[in-house]
Amino acid sequence: MRARTISPEGHTRLPRYARGRVGIVERDHGAHVFPDSNARYAGEAPQTLYTVRFTARELWGEAANPADAVSLDLWEAYLEPA
Repeated sequence: MRARTISPEGHTRLPRYARGRVGIVERDHGAHVFPDSNARYAGEAPQTLYTVRFTARELWGEAANPADAVSLDLWEAYLEPA
């Protein structure tokens, strides 16, 4: 999956360094209250939460250690097919 390139107004839990980057879904945590929507009093808007693994090289380029990776818990709205 690819983390979407978004610039929402207000808070988001999608780190800038992951936006536009491709990762592998490691785990599906099921549906939960979407905090971005709930914090704006726009309702709970349940969404699936995934753990997505990004290689360090995908995030920071060829100079990064190829053995390193970062796993992020990301909401369905933050992701798109790669």
